[in-house]
Amino acid sequence: MTENNYPRVSVLVPARNEADNISQCLDSLAQQDYSNYEICVLDDQSTDNTLEHIQILADQYPQIRVLHGKSSPPPDWNGKSYACHRLSEQAEGDWLLFTDADTVHTPQSIRQGIEQAMILDVDLLSAMPNQITKSWLERILVSFIMNFLPLLGIQLEDMWRGKGTHAIANGQYLLVRKSAYQAMGGHVAIQHALVDDFALANHFMVGGRRIAFVNGTSMLACRMYHNAGDVWRGFSKNIVLSLQTSQQWSLGLIALFAWCFVCLFVLPYFIFILYPHKLLALIAICWLIGLRLIVGVVMRRPLLEAFLTLFSAMGVMLLGLNAILLKLRKQNIIWKDRPYPTNQ
Repeated sequence: MTENNYPRVSVLVPARNEADNISQCLDSLAQQDYSNYEICVLDDQSTDNTLEHIQILADQYPQIRVLHGKSSPPPDWNGKSYACHRLSEQAEGDWLLFTDADTVHTPQSIRQGIEQAMILDVDLLSAMPNQITKSWLERILVSFIMNFLPLLGIQLEDMWRGKGTHAIANGQYLLVRKSAYQAMGGHVAIQHALVDDFALANHFMVGGRRIAFVNGTSMLACRMYHNAGDVWRGFSKNIVLSLQTSQQWSLGLIALFAWCFVCLFVLPYFIFILYPHKLLALIAICWLIGLRLIVGVVMRRPLLEAFLTLFSAMGVMLLGLNAILLKLRKQNIIWKDRPYPTNQ
């Protein structure tokens, strides 16, 4: 594919209270080695000075267009999904790249995404970023949840061939063919979904569209959370919303999943510590650590994370328990100054 044949790409960035991140994100997007693209960023009623940061970058880079979210999302709309929908209505490109305001892109991010989408012949391509972790709880949980667990439950080749039963995606990098996006109804079709990236990918797959999930560590990086409190609140929110999004999560299924999770990730360590017959437990532990080391090398993770697997698994269990308690209490989750009900 020659430079002249590259399709036009609209990079779509919803931003709400992202004053600490948006400048770095837009600056990285404005310095791509891809010429045929635009950047549309929507200030989604931010209560900090996000808009001021956006405007400074828009004055500096002509490819940046600024949109203003002047009204709250309609009833039954996820706030981010509505922002993405608004952005898609203004996009001029043949491909739409939805990306988060806390991402930082390498200069080849758009080009690599388009080239992989063309080679794989897909309508939706999502990439797994390099997850930046600095605090102790980030190191224990973020890579385990974002890089490791998704790869255990999904056959990526089957998903690409349309034979899978579930799809995964990462909203930090979601590249879709505009014609397919419009034909599938866009974010309007998933407006009720609380986890929009998984919902959009599954909607595409059920609709017979080809999708792919790729290693994006050479394309972008993201620091999702900046302290232990953010990690705890953010992942608790995601688990609650995931439980509400899927109608399949009955109490019995949750209990079965929890038991299997304990048997796989926690029980081998306790058997090794507490019981005299340690060989099988040691084999299971080595297998787990070996898998994490392989994923760690591919995803450019610190290899020490592989040896924290027990603590990562126990952290996920505590997050799950917290999510269940929040749901039982019907206690709203507040995220970026917007309430998310837990009683659905």
